[in-house]
Amino acid sequence: MPLAGQVVGNGVRLVRPVGRGSHSLVYFAVARDGQPCAVKIFPAHLGGYADREYAHAHDLLHPRLVRVIDRATVEEQPALISTLARGEVMFRRYTQRPAVQHERRAFLLTMAHLLDALGYLHGRGVVHRDIKPENIMVEEDGSAKLVDFDLSGPAFETFDAPMRMGTAAFQSPEAARGEPLGPESDLYGVGVLLGWGIHGFLADTDEPHPHTLDPLQPLYLSLIRADREARPNDAALVRQELLRLAGLPY
Repeated sequence: MPLAGQVVGNGVRLVRPVGRGSHSLVYFAVARDGQPCAVKIFPAHLGGYADREYAHAHDLLHPRLVRVIDRATVEEQPALISTLARGEVMFRRYTQRPAVQHERRAFLLTMAHLLDALGYLHGRGVVHRDIKPENIMVEEDGSAKLVDFDLSGPAFETFDAPMRMGTAAFQSPEAARGEPLGPESDLYGVGVLLGWGIHGFLADTDEPHPHTLDPLQPLYLSLIRADREARPNDAALVRQELLRLAGLPY
């Protein structure tokens, strides 16, 4: 049944569905004080994902991350209340492609903000594990926030069996093999997105790389190296290199 109009948590009113997370339906909502927020509602049998996301994200506080505020229940379904990330998902925001040719400064700001978010996450010992356009909300000027932490967890976390995490088109080789993931695995996804911005399409990393004279190409190629040991693993340094190559101030 429709959930719009219901009140959850401490006076948060659901307004309308606005999208989907990896395992959830996301509603636009309004808090008691009138502030907009988001409510992620999980199917009852996926309560473990809600618990996991809350445990790993509720104390994260950074301007480039949505903030998970509270845990709630909606008609016996687990839910998370978070701040609202404004804008559109990355690929819908950049409709003129390649983005670095049509909106270079805005696109590079998006990438810098994504790397800011990852630098903070990685500094807290957490990896996102699902870097993809749907998890990056972008405003008109290119400002961006990273969302959806239900696959996130401690760096190099191990499981009883191999866990293939992430979305195939943006997944690092080690993620596809089900290995424990570290910061370099998130940065592989950043590389795929950077390549999309440079070339205007998702390149097949198993094929010869598209030719370009763009100065960002070497950074793109370094981020998508198949060997994780040869790949950058420091988001702050990648951000510095991105801006240096682009000729923009730090």
